Amino acid sequence: MLNDDDLAVIEFLDDGTLYAAPNIIEEILNYPDLSDSFLLVSRDKYGVPTGYMPIGINLHGNIASYIPAIPPSPPISPTYTPGAENVIRDLDNLLSQSILYFDVDVVPCGYGYFDLEETASAYCLSLDDYFSELSASRRKDFKRKLKSAEKYEIEQGNMKDVLRGWNWMKAVWEKRGAYDSDHINRVLSWLYEIEASGRATMKIDKYLLDGKPIAVNCCVIHQYHGNTHIDDYLTWYDVATAPGLGIVTAIKNLTNPKYIGARYNLGLPGFYGNTFAGHQYKWDVIAEPIRLYQSIVNLQVGIQSISSLDN
Repeated sequence: MLNDDDLAVIEFLDDGTLYAAPNIIEEILNYPDLSDSFLLVSRDKYGVPTGYMPIGINLHGNIASYIPAIPPSPPISPTYTPGAENVIRDLDNLLSQSILYFDVDVVPCGYGYFDLEETASAYCLSLDDYFSELSASRRKDFKRKLKSAEKYEIEQGNMKDVLRGWNWMKAVWEKRGAYDSDHINRVLSWLYEIEASGRATMKIDKYLLDGKPIAVNCCVIHQYHGNTHIDDYLTWYDVATAPGLGIVTAIKNLTNPKYIGARYNLGLPGFYGNTFAGHQYKWDVIAEPIRLYQSIVNLQVGIQSISSLDN
């Protein structure tokens, strides 16, 4: 729970971005996958706040900051709380157990404790330019998928459609051995708080076949330091009726003429050479020549040592 001092820091450093909204910070601190969470603040020699990060202990006992992601998912958008890079600079003792994620555009390399990882993120471009980056076989496959998807109608959806769409994915998650009955509640809570912040647009596309809903895609569109970010949170679909629709929705978002030049984020499919189950399609969609990178920051300080920085 944010106290009055936390709220004063957040208000003082508020840059108008999505992850500077007090209700979003509150939601991060209150995630059920985090314990002993608090706001870690960096200050200058005069005691003036220069940045902050929500910090807690994750399920593995490691120090973690999910900015911005739904625990235990990897980050989706490379955008951060104001001055988070200053907090990182103030952490002198670094180990390798806990992982924080920073985009190279936000925290430049050179501190000596970053690992670069490719993300499934790219700047939106025209369909022709996108196809030119693909191999001949993948280009043929994706064109076929897009052609097949022309039979679907697309309507503007809402959060109720996201809730209904979870039923399509239960079987998929169970096959992966990763079914989590609380996941939908975390997703909805997170997205409702984003919506309530007033700092983002919810783009929810409902796909229909013969008038019957068969898929939903949800993106969060927001501004971050002069650039538009399109964070693709989910595509849940009826696997029996709409196979491959996750790839189709990703391509449509990445090549949407309305957002040319915006940063489209499918997220981090894996790190340290491992791909999360079911996330291979992200690598397939975002061709290697157009992939953007994220820095992974490894923290190995005890929670007491970290909390002392704020005193």
